[in-house]
Amino acid sequence: MSNLVRLIGITVVGMIYAGSATAATVSCMFMSETQITKDGEWLKTETDFMKLMDIFGDGLELPLENSLLGQLDTQEPFLAGETDRGKVYLMGSEMGVEGKNISIEGNVITIYDGMCDINFG
Repeated sequence: MSNLVRLIGITVVGMIYAGSATAATVSCMFMSETQITKDGEWLKTETDFMKLMDIFGDGLELPLENSLLGQLDTQEPFLAGETDRGKVYLMGSEMGVEGKNISIEGNVITIYDGMCDINFG
């Protein structure tokens, strides 16, 4: 009987842990790339869709933790996570979810701007 109770306990804890980690996935399509220096000098902005496709493929996907979902309603930017391409910030708005992928290499800050979808399940 004690083995059955232990197995049920482990199963319940596993289900709680798995369900609380991420509730959704964020999918972002980026429409522009802007580069500025750390001193604030605007270097360039590109809207070359093919270049962005080469960089991100079909878009960027990132798991979104439960604790971050409520921040979409604040309409303020927040750090949603990091990828090998930099930090991903999201902001809920009346138009949907805006996303920015920001990276720093040397003296250059690169910002990719786009719109994101939140997928549950």
